[in-house]
Amino acid sequence: MSTLDTDDSRADAILIEKGIVTALGTTAEVLARVEASADIPVVDLLGATVLPGLIDSHTHVEFCALSRDWLDVRGLPPEQTLHRLRESIEGTEHDWLVAQGTFGQDLPGRAELDSVSTTTPILVRESMHRLSANSAALMRAGIVRGYTSPRGTLVELDDDGEPTGRVDEGYHLFPVPSPGPERLEAMLEHELRESFARHGVTTIFELPATAAGVRAYQRLNASGRLPTRLGLTLTVAPGLNAILASVDQLAGIGLGSGFGDDRLWLNGVKLFLDGDHSSSYDSEHLSLSPSRWGTVTRHYADLVRELVVADGARLQVWIHAIGDLAQSVALDAIEEARRATGRRDRRTRLEHVGNLWVDEALIERLRDLEVIPVPTAGFIHASDEKGVYAFRSLIEAGLTPPGNSDTGGTQPFATNPWFGVAAMLDRKNQQGIVVNASEAVDVHTAVRTYSEFAAYAGGLEGRIGVLRIGSRGDCAVYRDDPRGASPDELRDLEADLTIVDGRIVWRRGARDD
Repeated sequence: MSTLDTDDSRADAILIEKGIVTALGTTAEVLARVEASADIPVVDLLGATVLPGLIDSHTHVEFCALSRDWLDVRGLPPEQTLHRLRESIEGTEHDWLVAQGTFGQDLPGRAELDSVSTTTPILVRESMHRLSANSAALMRAGIVRGYTSPRGTLVELDDDGEPTGRVDEGYHLFPVPSPGPERLEAMLEHELRESFARHGVTTIFELPATAAGVRAYQRLNASGRLPTRLGLTLTVAPGLNAILASVDQLAGIGLGSGFGDDRLWLNGVKLFLDGDHSSSYDSEHLSLSPSRWGTVTRHYADLVRELVVADGARLQVWIHAIGDLAQSVALDAIEEARRATGRRDRRTRLEHVGNLWVDEALIERLRDLEVIPVPTAGFIHASDEKGVYAFRSLIEAGLTPPGNSDTGGTQPFATNPWFGVAAMLDRKNQQGIVVNASEAVDVHTAVRTYSEFAAYAGGLEGRIGVLRIGSRGDCAVYRDDPRGASPDELRDLEADLTIVDGRIVWRRGARDD
């Protein structure tokens, strides 16, 4: 058994009582404690490797679950996507038809989608950030000639002012119906168990897509059916799938980070500053017309104010900033807000920093401001050779980037943290090309991102991500030590057992089908 504590000490047996680790040591020592309390079950793991439960520090469980009900067109060229849409629509009534693609995929345009149907609304999602819509879907959303893009979104228009069907950062503009409450609960429970707990994940920092999803998580927790721990980070408008109109909503009623219990709690708020790729606020885009400088959501002064309000409410803030200019604005705002409040202990996170670029000046600012950088190793899979994914540079500078999948159906395989670990080791994209090999880390460091670093990012260090006396009884059990496996073996790795609070929530061979 590996504890992943400071010394990565070893033990032969562990005792978990009322969800808390109360003993670690030799088998004889722990069994002696068990014999004094006859109602504690004993599980012989037959020499398997036990690690602390792993942590996904940024993901979209609800969108992952919803995508399983959508038409799978991942990786298909436009003509094959259209063929699959026609097959799905023939002889079947659809209120909406949503298809899920993947990163870098060419999407059919409005006219092509209209050739499938002009009456059924159709959306084809490349990712959380980009989609293509047919005329019926645009009409349902009120996106017609003369429409102007809301702040933080980009509805593309042709030379005549007609929507082309391409929409960036705007899935929430379309009134796609949600599943009913019972159906949504079942989908979320299944997703948490089959996509996360299955691989040894015991804690997830989730960005819920809807208020209905938040309610479903509460019902799952109240009925004891929540397979993993879940911290909820709520997106503030303007932004993709925002749930809150403003930070003041939470601040005004006194809800701060940690509100809830140790299975389901409010983690904080997320502020979008720009969009993804072509919608990012990046210096490379300044050579284009101002309309192509990215989907910037906030004025600088507004961002500073939100940070000050969040600090007063004791809310952790995640800032989505992909472009280099967006990241610079975010760091300036964090610095100014901290001067105003005189505090710097909220563990502000900068999502996506380190993915596309890094330099010494950026690292120094992150370190000086004690900002947590959050790159995503799984994105290496779809990356071209321009990506940086600067795990080595960030960690060697003393920063603690937390492991995460950041998937909402685009890369469903990325919910396996070992997929991310493998990417940190061999740095290979889907074509087998090595992306920036100099930023590779060793396996022990890669696992720390999904344990120690991820726990710290949520203010839960010492409680999860480690096995020690007094920590939560969350464990991931593997027949063989994953840290000795090859990257190719890791990408499909499952746990034999996943344990939360001393209760088995996943067992290999007993899937929730």
